[in-house]
Amino acid sequence: MNRVKLAGLVTLVVLWPGLTQAQDAPLTGEQVYKTKGCMACHGSKGAKPILTYPALAGQSEKYVLQQINDIKSGKRVGAVDETGHPATQGMADILHILSDADIAAVSKYVAEQKPGAPKPLDPPAAAADLEAGAAAYKKLGCVTCHGVDGKKATVPIYPVLAGLNRDYLHRQMVAIRDGGRTSGQSKLMVPFAKKADDAAIAAISTWLSQIDRSTP
Repeated sequence: MNRVKLAGLVTLVVLWPGLTQAQDAPLTGEQVYKTKGCMACHGSKGAKPILTYPALAGQSEKYVLQQINDIKSGKRVGAVDETGHPATQGMADILHILSDADIAAVSKYVAEQKPGAPKPLDPPAAAADLEAGAAAYKKLGCVTCHGVDGKKATVPIYPVLAGLNRDYLHRQMVAIRDGGRTSGQSKLMVPFAKKADDAAIAAISTWLSQIDRSTP
């Protein structure tokens, strides 16, 4: 074996452990978010979702982690949407490409991002509707778990609600009230949700959706 080939072989042997470590290095949360489908629905940095998907920026890390795992395992199915499929089906179909490390990393990443401004309603909500939503939120005891205005949950496993899409909020409250969503901590909300009629849910969804978390 000539010296050039021998030198190359020695170099490869020396570098091989480092190459293996680089190949096996876990993706950062940002890399997972950008390359494994999250951004397609939840938007840039989780702050600009499309359609009625929920914003994830600034959401509780523990809550996001549990929800991803519940959707991946099939525990969280959600109500059937207008297509006749569970609302979580699209996300469930791609979660097999995320490892446990990916899920932990992306949960931490979105939790650390700055929330975006709420999506304006068209037409804008009337002042009376917002007042009705705030009153219903307080009357039903939502503050117990989600905080005074939905900006900060009292326990990290509960979600931040302020600024989420109105239709998403409405869909989740109805699903919990009517038994379409039963995974995780949502079953603890059932006694509260059962007291909410359609008008109260609509009012609360509207009010919460317009609370701005993008500024201190």
